[in-house]
Amino acid sequence: MTNHIELKRDMAVTHDEFYRLVRTTISDAELINIDIINYMVDFPFEGGHISISLDEEQTRKLASLSIQHTPMKLIFNNITKNDIDAYLEKFDVSFHKGGG
Repeated sequence: MTNHIELKRDMAVTHDEFYRLVRTTISDAELINIDIINYMVDFPFEGGHISISLDEEQTRKLASLSIQHTPMKLIFNNITKNDIDAYLEKFDVSFHKGGG
């Protein structure tokens, strides 16, 4: 079991998209505590706890294309490596946007 693991991600989502989609990453969305003022989400998971803090939304310009993205930090407390890996797989699938 890992006591504390921090991961950083930069996701192509707005805060509103994130708050909507993060609910799909666990089986009981009622357990999610969303703090919109402080840009944080936390919830119990597999006997431990996950906290996700969002940075300010940013815009990346590629030629004439503008892409909204949000840097974020995921913190896993008292969760096994296997459970972290399983959660991250579900997280990635939930936030995957269409494409080829």
